[in-house]
Amino acid sequence: MDLISQYEIPFLHPLVVHFPLVLLLLGAGAAVLYLVFGRAFFRQAGLVLFLLGSVGAWAAERTGGDLYNAVEGDPLVEQVVERHEQGAEWTVWMSVIAALGFGVVSASRIRRPKRPAEGEAPAPAAPVREPLWGRLLVLLPALAAAVLVAWTAHLGGIMVWGVPR
Repeated sequence: MDLISQYEIPFLHPLVVHFPLVLLLLGAGAAVLYLVFGRAFFRQAGLVLFLLGSVGAWAAERTGGDLYNAVEGDPLVEQVVERHEQGAEWTVWMSVIAALGFGVVSASRIRRPKRPAEGEAPAPAAPVREPLWGRLLVLLPALAAAVLVAWTAHLGGIMVWGVPR
């Protein structure tokens, strides 16, 4: 029998934690690019990344309890787990706030296209930098969510891989 087929990963948490980490960090990158360039593409990318990242962060938070029950009593876990749980909760909330910010800015950008007057040619669509207020509105919660998910992941890594210095 193949060695790999003799093993399983009995918890979902280690499988789902990587999605919000990547999605929220990419979302923060989209927020920075949106600030710099002001293009709708980066706003739309940030919205999608933070929506998916928020769902992923929620799933990671929800699946952590089962894993904790299995490792409860480990001295290192006991010292770090409370901060890890708080980081997870803050990450979920901040990623939702960032997603809402991207959603608000996106909703504010929805406009009906202007119809040209009769006999007038339509104006060519030129790339337009979106307003600074929207770019700044999404930047802070996006960066905060990225810092929080990185910190929470670091604490999780310490619990799994940490060794004394």
